[in-house]
Amino acid sequence: MRAVIEQTWGWNDEWQQADFSRKLSACDVSIIEVDGQPAGSLWLDLEPESVHIVELQIIPELQGRGLGTATIMKVIQDGADRRLAVTLSVVPANPRAKLLYERLGFEVTAVEDPFIHMRRRISDG
Repeated sequence: MRAVIEQTWGWNDEWQQADFSRKLSACDVSIIEVDGQPAGSLWLDLEPESVHIVELQIIPELQGRGLGTATIMKVIQDGADRRLAVTLSVVPANPRAKLLYERLGFEVTAVEDPFIHMRRRISDG
């Protein structure tokens, strides 16, 4: 994610460490594994009316193999089981992610520079 962060805000190690610590204490964090090896992470904020994907990271060499799709589909299904929509935000510097989210049924709900906020409604089936 460093390239996306640098393109959007610039890089600041001190700020990155503080933001990481803040998110770690506030989110439900899961490690995504492939064949018993870490492949990425999923950071969720469980809100009263939605499940918010705070971060989804797949290591670069495993991107494009369906791990992100499978992970998001699991979050969508878990949300649907609890009758909760799924929300997330993406930045323009990450167009591949935005295309993935749109393909999975997320719609833009607001744009607040630099974020594009998206939501996937509760499925009926």
